[in-house]
Amino acid sequence: MKRSLSSRLSAWLVNISIAMTALRTNLMRSILTTLGVMIGVFAVTLAVGVGSGAQVSVLESINSLGSNMALVFPQPDGEGGRRSFERGRLTTRDARAIEREIDGVTDIAPQLRVSITLVASGNSTSTSAIGATPAYGRVSNVAAEQGRFITDADVRTAARVVVLGTSTAESMFGDYNPVGESLRINRIPFKVIGVLESKGSSFGNDNDDIAIMPLSTVRQRFVGDTLAGPDDLHILFVGFQDGVQLSTAKREMTDLLRDRYKVRGRDGNPFTIRTTEEFIEETGQVTGIFQTVLVAIASISLLVGGIGIMNIMLVSVTERTREIGLRMALGAKKSDIRNQFLVEAAVLCVIGGAMGLLLAIAAGRVLTAYADFPVPIGLGVSIGAIIFSALVGLVFGGWPAVRASRLSPIEALRTE
Repeated sequence: MKRSLSSRLSAWLVNISIAMTALRTNLMRSILTTLGVMIGVFAVTLAVGVGSGAQVSVLESINSLGSNMALVFPQPDGEGGRRSFERGRLTTRDARAIEREIDGVTDIAPQLRVSITLVASGNSTSTSAIGATPAYGRVSNVAAEQGRFITDADVRTAARVVVLGTSTAESMFGDYNPVGESLRINRIPFKVIGVLESKGSSFGNDNDDIAIMPLSTVRQRFVGDTLAGPDDLHILFVGFQDGVQLSTAKREMTDLLRDRYKVRGRDGNPFTIRTTEEFIEETGQVTGIFQTVLVAIASISLLVGGIGIMNIMLVSVTERTREIGLRMALGAKKSDIRNQFLVEAAVLCVIGGAMGLLLAIAAGRVLTAYADFPVPIGLGVSIGAIIFSALVGLVFGGWPAVRASRLSPIEALRTE
């Protein structure tokens, strides 16, 4: 048994040696042949990495909001799952009712959102502002790296204070610590009380380009006239204890708000509730489809490369017909001839696949470093790319190998 295994291994090593010799003999043709496979493996591997990176980026964005929470929007549900763009209602009283009557709620973070222009020391910038309470920091995993976050006292007194994201702070004050400095927001003087911890960026969106002010301040000075009521909200974050079933909590909140707004039967809700569970599930589906489409498109180039391998191997069989006849006359079996050409095709594809894999890894690192977009190409993907390259060689080299093994030794030796 050991001798049989040893002899088979020796035969395969001989085939690999013959394959390398044949490739070196026609070096330029071998290089041009591997280009198709190289490009195909590069495209497929990079597509897999980009798809995985998209999923990682979205999940990081969702987790930055909080891992166990629900978002309530004052936007009516549409029929058939479609969302309407008409404005519904959501108030501070609704938020307090949710906190009081729904089990497992740890914090509620009512918010108002508005676009603002900041001016300080001759610098100006526009950004998005959030009017919030201290609970926003707890629910959204947001904290001040310098200075402090807004407090209940700030909200009670409608204080003219602001906490800046790192990008906003840098664009206004450079490397200087802005805590304690004054600036104008829409021509109204404010004091900077803190700078947030950096959250990075995702999908090209800078999560640090933001400003947070007390909810009451934003209501009085920026959006009061645009709201339907004195305690209306733009959005509500609801944080839950670990272990709470978000689907159950969503159903309970829906029932509570439907009762508060006297919604009966099949009437549409004047609000929309989404949970982080739903965001993660939908993200998985969307990025899965996105990745599948990318891989399908990239696979076309791999198919073209495989066809190129088959054509070149057919040419090689024709050119080496006399060699094949000589080997058969000296006792080589049909399986030996077949395996020789299969190994040559596989070696060609593995070399091209390895080159394509290296290019994909390099491109992934460039995207990660300069585009701030993660492109993970792990060990599993790398090994899979090499194995898949070998399979491409075996599949597309199959017909030329079989054709070579079926040649008649006598006819082959007669070939000039």
